[in-house]
Amino acid sequence: MQPIVKKSLVTAAVTVVIDYTFHYFLTNPMETLTYFVVKFMLSFIIASAMFGSYEYIVKPERRKFTIPISGLVFSTLMSTYYRAWELFEARVPFGSRAPNIIGLVRGTVLFVGAWWFAHASFFIIGVLVANRLISDDKI
Repeated sequence: MQPIVKKSLVTAAVTVVIDYTFHYFLTNPMETLTYFVVKFMLSFIIASAMFGSYEYIVKPERRKFTIPISGLVFSTLMSTYYRAWELFEARVPFGSRAPNIIGLVRGTVLFVGAWWFAHASFFIIGVLVANRLISDDKI
């Protein structure tokens, strides 16, 4: 198996495990299986694009920017999917389905920022774990 695929699988798995733990302990209600499957697939796709990108392979000094930007892209795309699902599939009013984060008031900038940065950080941690476990030598 190619190192990019291995790293992307590790990134996706770590992202979903951290996200599941986050939702299990810090949100109410719990997310669905579909949510976690979509999150796994999206994190795999974003990680594959990042690990295979020119910026990541040829310019390793830029990884300190590439990795966080990829995390923010991942979080933004996942949030976009989730909001579209709320409106078009579940047919619920915008914002009324997302789980509450225990201790944060819904509808505030802090809530939105915490949600966005938390999910981006799950992806970033997944990338860092993948980088630690799998060598870049063969990419």
